[in-house]
Amino acid sequence: MSDTTQQLALGGQKIVEDLGVLLTDSEEMLRLAANMPGEGVDALRERLRAHVETLQTALGDAQQNAKHRYRVAAVNAERYVRRNPWRSLGMAAGAGFLLGVITAR
Repeated sequence: MSDTTQQLALGGQKIVEDLGVLLTDSEEMLRLAANMPGEGVDALRERLRAHVETLQTALGDAQQNAKHRYRVAAVNAERYVRRNPWRSLGMAAGAGFLLGVITAR
C-alpha cells in the first residue's frame, strides 16, 4: 500500500470516528432537549432530530464505502500475489527482515 493510500485510509477512518462522536453528542443533546418545555426548544428538537438522522445516514454510507474499499483492496492484493508469487514472497521476506532488524535494536 502506498503512503497516499495509507493516508487516505487513515483519513477515512478518522472521518468515520468523528461522525460517530458527533452522532453520540447529537443524540445526547436531543435526549437532554426532550425534557425542556417551550416552543423554541421544540424547533431545536426537530433540528437536532433531523441532524441525527443525517449523521446516521452519513455514518452508514461511510462504513459501507470503507467496507467496499477494503474488499476491493483484498481482492487486488490476492490477485497480485497469485500473479506474482515469487515477487510477493521476496517482498514478504524483505519486510520480515527489516522488521527483525528494527526490533533487534
